[in-house]
Amino acid sequence: MTPPATKKPAAPFVRQTKPLTIPEARRYMLALINRDRASQGLAPVELDEGAATTAGQAHAEDMVRLGYLGHWGSDGSVPEQRYTDAGGADMVLENALCFTDEKKRTLDGQPRIDPAQIEKAESQFFDEVPPNDGHRRNILRPSHTHVGIGVAQPLATATELAVPCFTHEFVDAYGTYGSLPKRAKVGATVHVSGTLAANAEPTGVGVARAALPKPLEASELNKRRSYPVPKPFQVYWRPGFVTPIPVRIDGRNFSIDVPLTDRAQPGLYEISIWARLNGAKEDSMVSVRTIVVE
Repeated sequence: MTPPATKKPAAPFVRQTKPLTIPEARRYMLALINRDRASQGLAPVELDEGAATTAGQAHAEDMVRLGYLGHWGSDGSVPEQRYTDAGGADMVLENALCFTDEKKRTLDGQPRIDPAQIEKAESQFFDEVPPNDGHRRNILRPSHTHVGIGVAQPLATATELAVPCFTHEFVDAYGTYGSLPKRAKVGATVHVSGTLAANAEPTGVGVARAALPKPLEASELNKRRSYPVPKPFQVYWRPGFVTPIPVRIDGRNFSIDVPLTDRAQPGLYEISIWARLNGAKEDSMVSVRTIVVE
């Protein structure tokens, strides 16, 4: 996703009272997110209706069907993997909210979402207090430019009201990137390249490895609440730094050929792009994509 040339101010917040379709619910959640960001002096994010919403919607529906809350999917997937599989190439960080009773439910194909439930969900995220305020800190991360929003609701029953589940898939869109394979062999070399935006200076390319995904039961998914993006076992830096392979940099363009091997182990490998944003002295991860390596 190419970042916008200029940031438009968020539309004035207008409280909704009538039941909303899923697209309307996404727009209302976006308005609440931007209201909360504005309260802390932060720029608004835009709705990513592509890969981020596709990935978030699939995860929200998965949580509804199986009655769990977490960042791993029932197929063992993690947020950046779902985003990559949906076609995303930027950095993504997820918030999620759903049931935890491990009760299987039937998804409503045409739900009407109570806006009060959307407000309640956003308040649960935003009103967190330290040290348990990861969702709030995610909402208020200054580098975010876009957000995908998943909204799913089960059918109401004679004994249970329909309550929606939600995901936020916050995206940092600071460049365009060359394609990567979805699968590769251990030891293969991949060409990593891209062009960053004017406010992002390329500094490095990282490689991390996690376990290959495998199906998980709802009872296990409910135990996995927090999710850190894996740290690279190797970062290849720009020329001038001590690095096994220097990243080739020409202005905002970068490229490097990276070996996919962590002591010859298979796994879910994660290719990250690092940059300095808006003249900062610290490096930030602005892209992360996954490759199944066997």
